[in-house]
Amino acid sequence: MKYRVWHGQVTSSTPAGSFPAWYVDFRPVSEAQVSQFSMLDSQTVNDISFFIVKHDDQLKVAMRTKGCFNKKCCVTYEVIDSVNEKSRYYRFSDFQSGVKRAYTEFTFKDDEFLMEVYTNKFNTEKNVKLHSQWKAKLGDRQATTEAITKLNYPQPVMVKNFTDVFKNMTESIYFSLENDPYPTTSQPYVGSVTVNIAISDEFKIKKNHELFLLLTTESLFDGLKYKKENWKFFSKYVYLPIDTKSYTIKNVHPGRYYLYSYNDINQDKKHQQGDYMSSDLNNMITVPENSNVEVNTTIDFIIP
Repeated sequence: MKYRVWHGQVTSSTPAGSFPAWYVDFRPVSEAQVSQFSMLDSQTVNDISFFIVKHDDQLKVAMRTKGCFNKKCCVTYEVIDSVNEKSRYYRFSDFQSGVKRAYTEFTFKDDEFLMEVYTNKFNTEKNVKLHSQWKAKLGDRQATTEAITKLNYPQPVMVKNFTDVFKNMTESIYFSLENDPYPTTSQPYVGSVTVNIAISDEFKIKKNHELFLLLTTESLFDGLKYKKENWKFFSKYVYLPIDTKSYTIKNVHPGRYYLYSYNDINQDKKHQQGDYMSSDLNNMITVPENSNVEVNTTIDFIIP
C-alpha cells in the first residue's frame, strides 16, 4: 500500500451501506508498518494496517482490518498470498481458511487503485461474494514525508509474531476486541487531538443538527477564497451529536493539520450555504507523537 492520502467512492453490500466518498490517510507508524484510522460516519469505523509478521517460520506481509458499525466491531487478519508485480495486483486472504472465507484484492493503476473485499458473509454463503469495493484516487503526496524519514520506512523486520496466534482457530477473525492480538490501542507512532467545541449564542440550535470536525493536511482556503479542490487533503473527520462539547480524535498521525468545525443544520453532510462553521480559517495545530494536543473551536459563521 502506498503511504499517501487517498479518497474515493465506496460501494458496499454491508449494513453500513455505500458512501459517495471515503478519505483515508495512510502513513508509516513504524519501520515496517503503514496504517490508516478513519470513520465513514458517526457509526462506521474502518482501520487498515499492513505490517510484517512471522508465520510458518517466514516473514510475511499481513493486513489488519477493523470494522465497526452501530457499536458492533470485528477485526480481520489476512496474509498476502498472491502477487503480480507486472499487473500491480496484490491479494490477501484469511490466515486459516484462505480464499474460502475471505480475501481482499488491490489493483493499482497510475494514481488510482481498486480495493475489492470478498467474504462468505460470516459463513452464511457457500461461496465468497463481493463485500465492498473502493475506487481510490491519490490525494496528498507530501504528508507522509516526515514519518518516512523519521521511521526509516520501509524495513524488512518483524512487527508481530503470529506463529501461534491462530493455532486453534478455523478463521483469522475476531468478534471480541478483548482477544485481538494487535489492538488499535497499541498502534505505534500516533497522537490524538482533543477538540473543545463552542457554538455562538446567536445561532438557534436544534436537536437534529449535526457537528462535523475535519482535519486536513493543507488549508481549504486561500485567504477568504474557498478551494474545493483541496478536499483531496482531507485526513481525518468525525460526525458528532449537536450537544457534544468536547471530543478526542484518536490515532492521528503526528504532524501539522488545519482544523475545521461545522454545524450541519439539515443533515445532508454537505456543509454548504446556510450551514454554520467556525470563522477561524487557519486554526492550525501540530499533533505530537504518542501524546495529545488540545484545541478550541467556535462555530460562529453562517456559510454564505
